[in-house]
Amino acid sequence: MHPGPTRMAVAHVQDSESSFELFIPDDIQKNILDCTKIEGRRVFGEGWQEMDQTHLRVCFGLLIVAGVFRSKGESTESLWVTETGREFFCATMSLENFHIISRIIRFDNREMTD
Repeated sequence: MHPGPTRMAVAHVQDSESSFELFIPDDIQKNILDCTKIEGRRVFGEGWQEMDQTHLRVCFGLLIVAGVFRSKGESTESLWVTETGREFFCATMSLENFHIISRIIRFDNREMTD
């Protein structure tokens, strides 16, 4: 194996969006959005605001950036602190919105309890 992008990636990636879709294809994103609609209404009732594909991609993008910064073990709140955190997080999404989405999309395999 040679380091660097695969032939498939080279053939299919034109920009950051098409690159992202190699990791999470549109059909998987749609499935996640359909499930978040159901879970969001279950947890928040009529107060749930529908999430669109842009919000989903932003949320996953923030998780990827946190991984790039090797933020494992770092509190989520610390990433959004303006003095010591990373400006990228504050500029992209509010911490409150990130927590709401994280509550609906479970990023681990623990049993859901609410």
